[in-house]
Amino acid sequence: MLEIGENKFRDYLFENHKEDFFSLVVGRREPKEWVGDDFPPVHFLLQRKAERKINEILDQLEVLVLTAKELRLEQSGPHPTRIDLFGCSESSGITIIELKKSEQTERQAFTELLAYANHFCSVFPGVNESAITSLLVAPMKGRTVKDAYVQELLLNGKNILALMPFEKEGRFFLEVFYPEASYYQWFENNIFNDHSMMCVTISFPLLPGWIDSDIGCAGSPPQYTVDALNQISNAVAHKLEGQGIHAIVYATQKWGEMASFFPYPNTLVVAAMNPFSSVRTTTDKGRIVGRSAQGRLAQVQAIYDQLTDEGKNYFWVESMESDFLGRLIRAVRDQVKLCLLNNNGEVDLEIGIPDWYGLKTSMVDAVFTHNLEAYTTGLLREIYLENITYGFERGEQSVMFGYQMLTPFLAVWEICRGFGYEEPIE
Repeated sequence: MLEIGENKFRDYLFENHKEDFFSLVVGRREPKEWVGDDFPPVHFLLQRKAERKINEILDQLEVLVLTAKELRLEQSGPHPTRIDLFGCSESSGITIIELKKSEQTERQAFTELLAYANHFCSVFPGVNESAITSLLVAPMKGRTVKDAYVQELLLNGKNILALMPFEKEGRFFLEVFYPEASYYQWFENNIFNDHSMMCVTISFPLLPGWIDSDIGCAGSPPQYTVDALNQISNAVAHKLEGQGIHAIVYATQKWGEMASFFPYPNTLVVAAMNPFSSVRTTTDKGRIVGRSAQGRLAQVQAIYDQLTDEGKNYFWVESMESDFLGRLIRAVRDQVKLCLLNNNGEVDLEIGIPDWYGLKTSMVDAVFTHNLEAYTTGLLREIYLENITYGFERGEQSVMFGYQMLTPFLAVWEICRGFGYEEPIE
């Protein structure tokens, strides 16, 4: 805990540690290694990913130089916006530092950090926040700011770091904040399971000469068909990535003998993480219930209790689930339509919203089909890549190069199918 005031601490850092800010940092540690013989669980991979990123940002700070204090961002007006400390280096780029010594003000500082990063993105068009390093120097006591930190670091990909200031024997230090393991367990329990996956399918007919079945092709679709369907999947995945949707995207085609019985034998499958799953969160006579951790349900209950009667009758979680489904359908449908534009008119599309578990276990939809390349987006992609990295580090990959593991259906399926497993909720 700091006894010195925020302004004096800011001035001390700027006057005494312009070129060796990093010398005050303590508490850096390496991520834990998985010691079991089995494959590590999702929460372990999430923690490893986050802690590796924290350490990467720390390493970039070794050559940080502080170049301004109380940097004004808006010259006009009686109260210009001021950044506590501003710095840069060839490794950390633009670096913004906000200082707060109390739990009551650290939330405000975190919000200001995000706003400052957005400001520089507007000053330098084309820059995104991943190119800006944001440092929050605060006690990191409040649950809200801890939650927000993990969200920005892990889900939103921000280049953000939290350091906790303290004084010992007349010297100042900045201790690295590593989120507790329970945060990553929460992600696994509440996101990576069948109850949190929303599935949308877009089916369409064969397009002779362009997308044909495997009849007469030795049991496999023609290569031009495979290329076309994979290209459509890839385009949809890029669209979802841009909208911040975490998903698995792949195309299937019914086996030749079966394809003739289906008017729409080609299907694009999208399984997306649904943050508003009604199975996870819903209302029952004024109570928030669902297959979720009690702490999370209590947080939603606290919000629900403050709604108007009209708001309770039209509970916003249910309405947001409908909105999410609508946005997901529109994004997938519009991208498929774009891919199938041609001079002969629109291609008929059939939209489905099957149960994800049911589709995974369906013989017709998951077995008697040619399952093509699988593309992952967002956090699902990050977890899959962590799995690939882990396998190579342990010497357990049977292929020579990582690129061979990026999209093959069986490899993605083998890892992602485990997301349906759910530990008992405590």
